[in-house]
Amino acid sequence: MPTLLEDFLSRDTSRVLHATWEIIRSRDEAQLDALLPHIAQIRTATEGLDMGGMLRSNAGNVDHAIAKLESYRGRECWCASYPGMDQYEPAKEQDRGHIRIISASEPGWSMSYVCECTVCGGVFNVEQGDHHVMWWKWVPRGEKRRRAH
Repeated sequence: MPTLLEDFLSRDTSRVLHATWEIIRSRDEAQLDALLPHIAQIRTATEGLDMGGMLRSNAGNVDHAIAKLESYRGRECWCASYPGMDQYEPAKEQDRGHIRIISASEPGWSMSYVCECTVCGGVFNVEQGDHHVMWWKWVPRGEKRRRAH
C-alpha cells in the first residue's frame, strides 16, 4: 500500500485527493510527523496540478492540507485548522471527539453554533450556510492556544 507521501508526490489526482483528505481528518501524530520533512516537496509536486472540482476547486483542499501540516509543525492546536476551511461540520467534529457543541440555534439551513475544542478549550462561533453546498465558517472567539505534546 502506498504511503501518503507517495500519494502526494504521484501527481495522480485521485491519489493526491486521498492523501489530502487523510491529512485534513487526521489527528494521528505519527502520520503527520512522517510528512513534516516533506512539506516543500509536497507543495512543489501538487502546485499547478489540475485537481478538478465541480462547485469549488479541489486544489483549495490540497492547500488546506499543507497549511494544516505547517500549523501542526508550529505546534498549534488541531482547532487552528477550522477557520481555514469551510467544510468542517460541527456535528461530525463532535462525533469524532474533536469539539463539543456548547450551543446551537434552532435547526434549519442557516444555523449558528458555539463550539469548544476538546484539546485546548478554544471557543469558536460557527455560522452554517448553504449556497449549492453546505458550509461552516469558524471564527475563534479568543486567543489560540498551543497544544500540549
